Amino acid sequence: MIVDVVLAARARLGEGPLWDPRAAVLRWVDIKRGEVHRFDPVSGEDTAFEVGEQVGTVAVRRSGGLVLATETAIVTCAEDGSDLERLHEVTTNPPGGRSNDGKADPWGRFWVGTMLDGTDGAGAFYRLDPDGDLYTMLTGVSVSNGLGWSPDGRTMYYVDTQTGGVDRFDHDPATGEITNRRRLVDVDRGWPDGLTVDAEGNLWVALWDGWALRRYTPDGRLTETVELPAQRVTSCAFGGADLSTLYVTTATAGLSEDDLARQPQAGSLFALDPGVAGLAAGEWAG
Repeated sequence: MIVDVVLAARARLGEGPLWDPRAAVLRWVDIKRGEVHRFDPVSGEDTAFEVGEQVGTVAVRRSGGLVLATETAIVTCAEDGSDLERLHEVTTNPPGGRSNDGKADPWGRFWVGTMLDGTDGAGAFYRLDPDGDLYTMLTGVSVSNGLGWSPDGRTMYYVDTQTGGVDRFDHDPATGEITNRRRLVDVDRGWPDGLTVDAEGNLWVALWDGWALRRYTPDGRLTETVELPAQRVTSCAFGGADLSTLYVTTATAGLSEDDLARQPQAGSLFALDPGVAGLAAGEWAG
């Protein structure tokens, strides 16, 4: 597959790509810089606002504006970052961590997890319901990362990066409850990071320190590896009017000057045509 640089962002920790069909833009975050970005693929223009602390992910709010998972809280704001309101504080055990990856699901809920650098098991995984109630779904999480749902909504996929693989849960779309956690894929190249699910039910998994994306079938078979000119591949999302473009975020965080010299496109936003469409992103219904 041909992989193109669509934005030479040089992001420190690009993450959380999300196609917003209302605005026809790709939203994404640079976690370390605390920036929420808006990329217009037609004009090539990318704008951003600063949150004031690290920001793990962004989702669209159905009633207007955005919902963010920042370093210390789940917050709502207008599309330009104004009118910020803190809904729930989030922390780790011990304290000192931050929110990481998260998504809104197709049923109006917002999911996000936390992590604490250098400390396994300090994070958790949360579900924010449309009524604003927050539920702790998992504890003992090390690096809460990619998540997605099967096309029928009966399965949720989840990555805790430090476990080295992708897990699946039985998921009830009516209630948001998850049960019966089991391993789907053990990743043997780099570390599993963000993921997305296509319309055929395949998983596309970003590989941190793996220089690639991988596609797996719903039963865990590896069917495709897409090489990228960046070591730290962080996440991916389908976008465009027909959801046929796969956007990929990457990072420069933790790379040496020699590393960066060898991979000048690290931290870029990439795009490719995978030959399959994606699923529409959810919106938080609160």
